[in-house]
Amino acid sequence: MKNNLTELITVNSAAIDNACYHHSDNSLILGFKSGVSYLYSDVPLFLFEGLRSSESKGSFINRYVITKFSFKKL
Repeated sequence: MKNNLTELITVNSAAIDNACYHHSDNSLILGFKSGVSYLYSDVPLFLFEGLRSSESKGSFINRYVITKFSFKKL
């Protein structure tokens, strides 16, 4: 049975405002300070946990999410 939990964290970054992880489908929504949001598909939970604990959220997102997963603008 899949977990329906959704977690939202604030991201301390020049460009990114927040990150929301949906456990039910392993999707990650990144909300940018510009007001635009993107949905990244099939992001493993361990990457969201890494984002949560990383010192530089922007660097982590650029290195492990933006360049690795398919996305769509919301």
